[in-house]
Amino acid sequence: MQKRVTKLRKEKSYLAAVNAACESSRLFYPRALSDGQFYSPPESIAAYLAAVNAACESSRLFYPRALSDGQFYSPPESIAGSDDEDLDEEGLGRRAVTAQEREFVRQGREAMAVVEQILAQEENWKFEKNNDVGDCVYTLEIPFHGKTFILKALLQCSAELVYREVILQPEKMVQWNRTISACQILQRVDDNTSVSYDVSSGAAGGVVSPRDFVNVRRVERKQDCYVSAGMSTVHSSKPPHPRYVRGENGPGGFVVLKSSSNPSVCTFIWVLNTDLKGRLPRYLIHQSLAATMFEFMSHLRQRIASFR
Repeated sequence: MQKRVTKLRKEKSYLAAVNAACESSRLFYPRALSDGQFYSPPESIAAYLAAVNAACESSRLFYPRALSDGQFYSPPESIAGSDDEDLDEEGLGRRAVTAQEREFVRQGREAMAVVEQILAQEENWKFEKNNDVGDCVYTLEIPFHGKTFILKALLQCSAELVYREVILQPEKMVQWNRTISACQILQRVDDNTSVSYDVSSGAAGGVVSPRDFVNVRRVERKQDCYVSAGMSTVHSSKPPHPRYVRGENGPGGFVVLKSSSNPSVCTFIWVLNTDLKGRLPRYLIHQSLAATMFEFMSHLRQRIASFR
């Protein structure tokens, strides 16, 4: 029992550290200035990164027991806002042990913190384009990472369905999502964190060739949403391959927001920050990313319709 209370205190300390860093002066994502530019004082950036890194290193999340092979894991509700009595008494499952595993966990938590801050900055999202079903693509300039694309869409299905199809089973998306040609889970680090190898399909009529990526992903369930956040990492089992240009993803991910009034609808948000590398013109990259996001939504809606 004492160990359980100690772990809860560490988790709350982590959340408090991140929240304090984010709230103190909008450190990583300050509000837009009058000329539309962002200003980030170097001291504030350093303080934010130090707070996040320290919080990631000093805390451990609660993980339920490991599942047997072939089972899908659904991460526990976020500890934030939970009461002690809501915690699982049955113990811990997978945990990061090695230095490399702890680094994967740290990267996942960092990506999650960035995605949450992007969501909090919705008033600063710049509208780019929409499609005929009302999906909208926005952009936001992020310090250190550049232009981030954000797709927001309303889906006529439960949040749990999208959570299962997009977040819980990424390796199965190749069966219905034509914007990717491969997805392989390289390592399950703990019950919230995994490392995957992904290959994107070509885009812009073949002008943009397929790219491959190695990503760390962190999945969290919260009271009102499901979140999968990640970023590029390095894994010994997947060094760069001459067949593909190795792309690099900045912090991004998927968010599924539950409706407070109608459980049969949900809001889907895709945060995409990627560097496709190569020698492609910037305008072509931006066009292809927005087009890929709309194409993904078309495939997702077809997948949802197949369950009706």
